[in-house]
Amino acid sequence: MNPNTKYLTYNETEVYWKKYQRFFPEELRINDNNLPSEEWWGWNDYHIHLDRMSVSGSKIKVILIHGAGGNGRLLAPYARMLQVHGYDVVSPDLPPYGLSYTESLKSMDYHDWIKIITEFMEQEFKRDGKPIILLGASIGGMLAYHAASLSKQVKGLIVTTFVDTSNQKVRDQIAPNKVISRLGKFTMDSFPFVLDSFRIPVSKVSRMKLITNNFNLTKLIMNDPRSAGTRIPLRFLRTFLNMKSMIEPENFDICPILLIHPEVDPMTPFNLSESFYKRLQCKKRCVILEGAGHFPIEQPGVEQMKIAVLNFLIEVENNFESKKD
Repeated sequence: MNPNTKYLTYNETEVYWKKYQRFFPEELRINDNNLPSEEWWGWNDYHIHLDRMSVSGSKIKVILIHGAGGNGRLLAPYARMLQVHGYDVVSPDLPPYGLSYTESLKSMDYHDWIKIITEFMEQEFKRDGKPIILLGASIGGMLAYHAASLSKQVKGLIVTTFVDTSNQKVRDQIAPNKVISRLGKFTMDSFPFVLDSFRIPVSKVSRMKLITNNFNLTKLIMNDPRSAGTRIPLRFLRTFLNMKSMIEPENFDICPILLIHPEVDPMTPFNLSESFYKRLQCKKRCVILEGAGHFPIEQPGVEQMKIAVLNFLIEVENNFESKKD
């Protein structure tokens, strides 16, 4: 890893993210007047970049979790949406995406992502004692579920999708074709000692071309060296595809869940999330975002997302306050 990486910042040196802003509703766009503050957090051999959008007096905190082909700054407009309504938000870059990096020669696996989010929640709770809500986008939704299964700090879970890769139908859907989803997985499982360290663009093993329903925005994300242009180790992909729930949905009782699923999502259609969602026995609610794609920028879906998320946060906050009394 280039040692100069530690001096990179979204606000000053890595400004590719500014190209995304015109695709968002005007009130959500990030500019020089509402930039996130940037921090670094060390976990084992990883250096994790954080975007923080704080609000004085916020009683709860939302941690945004990006998916494959994303990063924390890509989600900044959604963080802004929450910040203007009075909520603390923090968005980590999950390595190797964004500005986060490692000095270790060992290739990372998917379990590292789960541990990073779990440990980060513990740190944030020690920092200010605020109840934590996880908001996971794309495969970040299932990651949020896995992390919530390991933590006592999660008081609410918001996801845009449930990508349960223990399900063969889900693996077939998220891969470009069945040759990759089946033969490719079999090969990685059979020869991990040979293949684990190889790095490939995530676009080669996913339907990244469907990440948005806007051609120009998709092209930007695909070409972003801090986003979908990043190469991932095959070990990460192998362990992601082999991940099974630590708590089956029928037994999940950690916290309430809100599923905000885009209506027009060819990358991860609703029926894939629906099968997992229906198995959940905890308090739950599903809102379909009308007209919105996998990466939701369209109306009325974005407004529906805002209303659903804010209502959920108010309910969680009120429930937490009532238990304190």
